[in-house]
Amino acid sequence: MGRSGAAAAALLSSRGYRVIGFDSSPQAVPTEHMARLFTGEPREEQLRSLDFIAASPGIPLSAPIYTMARALNIQVVPEVELGCAAVSGEILGVTGSNGKTTTVEWLAHVLRGADGYSGSVASGNNGYAMCTAAMENPDSPAFALELSSYQLEAIQDLRPVSAAVLNLTPDHLERHGSMENYAAAKARIFLNQLPDDTGVLNGDDPLLRPMEKQVKGNLLTFSMKRQVERGAWLTPQGEIMTRITGKDEHLLHAGELGIPGAHNVANALAVACMALSRGITKEETANGLRTFRGVPHRIEPLGTAAGLNWVNDSKSTNVDSLKVALESFSSPVILLAGGLAKESDYSVLSQLIAERVKFAVLFGSAGDSLARQWSGAARLIRETDLQEAVNAVLREASPGDTVLLSPGCASFDQYSNFEERGEHFRRIVEGLR
Repeated sequence: MGRSGAAAAALLSSRGYRVIGFDSSPQAVPTEHMARLFTGEPREEQLRSLDFIAASPGIPLSAPIYTMARALNIQVVPEVELGCAAVSGEILGVTGSNGKTTTVEWLAHVLRGADGYSGSVASGNNGYAMCTAAMENPDSPAFALELSSYQLEAIQDLRPVSAAVLNLTPDHLERHGSMENYAAAKARIFLNQLPDDTGVLNGDDPLLRPMEKQVKGNLLTFSMKRQVERGAWLTPQGEIMTRITGKDEHLLHAGELGIPGAHNVANALAVACMALSRGITKEETANGLRTFRGVPHRIEPLGTAAGLNWVNDSKSTNVDSLKVALESFSSPVILLAGGLAKESDYSVLSQLIAERVKFAVLFGSAGDSLARQWSGAARLIRETDLQEAVNAVLREASPGDTVLLSPGCASFDQYSNFEERGEHFRRIVEGLR
């Protein structure tokens, strides 16, 4: 009964359903939208009266409750699909290992500035549950929907009119079991598309090439390295070019984009493909790409405090997002990293740590593991938590240094999510002013 479960309960209750909640935690409490809550391990007799089960993405499909549901022929519907079924606006879906949140927020920003798309909303895995978005924005013309592999593996009817896969790197393998299974979950974003819909793929990612066959609609690709047959690309001179209907068109220069970083140029190319595929004009698309200012917790500048520059990248929860953050800075930074480690090889960042990190403060349960894997790459300081990590920075930093919180790890050892971690960091920094 976390964010997705509570959102589904509220939507279903508003539509006249009698909602029964299930939560394995004995400490869980029913919401106002719930007729009853069962805690602990579910039992078959508790499920018999159900018409269907609304699935939260954090619960794997192998969980006992879903095994029982299948045995009883009870349909399992993911929360995100319930939300989409409750609206008439267009669904534009984005998935990938990294860059999803920035891309959906940027896409929604572009849409809101376009004729006929005012009031468009970013929702889904970005923290704004689709069921909540559906209740609060029933007349929105479009929803830019961030979709995780956890959400996609359970969908049955969800159909984005434009769908993008940004990239694919090892993540969530403890749940999916293999890269093949992980890729298959991501590719389900194209499952229900029609011939007039659009599929967008990163042409620079070889792992996405097999997905081209799964795009049932119009295939667009984007590339930072080469001109593409249909889609968007970056020229060696830094110009963003598009070819959607067979004609090459200049959109804008990469230097005009509202947020910096090479990874954000790639995100902008994806946004351009998706917006232009819906008939958004070249001028509206370019203006939206220029005026977007980023999202909280994603390489977010927090300003100056105690003579230091602070950057909040709490949304960095894996090796690749940490890599992207470090590559966004030209001069060495003080890195705050740690949290709950994933089963990933962090040693692949050792060379980048040596080049881009003045010293690193490692915190949380992953601290010792990171210290072993980055031994010799830079000076490393071990602390227990984020507050102690900041205290270490204040002792060791020089005026003018940039301090980057980019944990590269999940937050669940000390926080309920990356937003809570990022907000804690923000409060710490504000307290230094």
